Amino acid sequence: MRNTHAKIGSMVLLAGLVVGLTAGTTTTAVAGPASVACAATSAHSPSQAAGPSDCDPVGTPVNLGDPTPGATDNWQRTKTNGVGYKIPAKWTGHKIVGDGGKGHEWESRKVIISDEFGDLHWRILVQSPFVNQEMPDPEELNELGFYASYIEVEGASEAVLVAAQTGHWADASVKTIDFQVFVESERTGVVTRFMGELPPGKKGKFLLNNFVPTIRP
Repeated sequence: MRNTHAKIGSMVLLAGLVVGLTAGTTTTAVAGPASVACAATSAHSPSQAAGPSDCDPVGTPVNLGDPTPGATDNWQRTKTNGVGYKIPAKWTGHKIVGDGGKGHEWESRKVIISDEFGDLHWRILVQSPFVNQEMPDPEELNELGFYASYIEVEGASEAVLVAAQTGHWADASVKTIDFQVFVESERTGVVTRFMGELPPGKKGKFLLNNFVPTIRP
C-alpha cells in the first residue's frame, strides 16, 4: 500500500505533530512554542533528532494492537467531509481551522489542563482534505527520531501512523499519547489527517487501537 512518490515536507509535519488550540466555536490550531523549537532542532540535526536534553519531541513509541471486540459499540458514528469514523461516547465536537485545513475537533468532557489557552481536553482533530494532499514518508520521519509506520486501513490506498507517549505541549508534566494518522482514500484519492492527544498508558492506547479501525475514507 506504500506510495513512494507521495511525501510531505519534514518541517511542516514536525511543527504539526504537537499543536494547541485557542478558544472559540471556530478555532485555529497553532504549534506550541516548545514543539516548534524541537522541530527546528530535529530537522536541522537528523543525527541528534531528540535535540537538547530539555527538548524531546518524540517520547516513547506507541504501536497499534488488536482492537477489543465491542469496544466501539457505544461510540458515536460521524463524518468529516464524507470521511466516516467513530469517536468515544459523550465526546463533543465543533468546527475548527488548523494548520492542515478546515475540519472538526472532538473533545472529552474531562479537562486535563487550564492555562492561557483555556481549558484543554483529550481530543481528536480531523482535517479532510488535508491541506497539501500528500502522505508522509515513515522512513524520513524515523530518521528524524519519530515513530512512524505504515498501517492497514480498510478502503485506504495508504495509511501512516505516528504515535508516541510524551508530555503535553502545554504542560510537559501531563503525560499524553500524541498521535497522527494520515489516510489516503482508495476511492477518491483524498488525504485525511487525524491527530490529537489521548490519555497516557493503557487507556490512551485502548482508545487509539479502537479509533483507527473505525476510519472509513
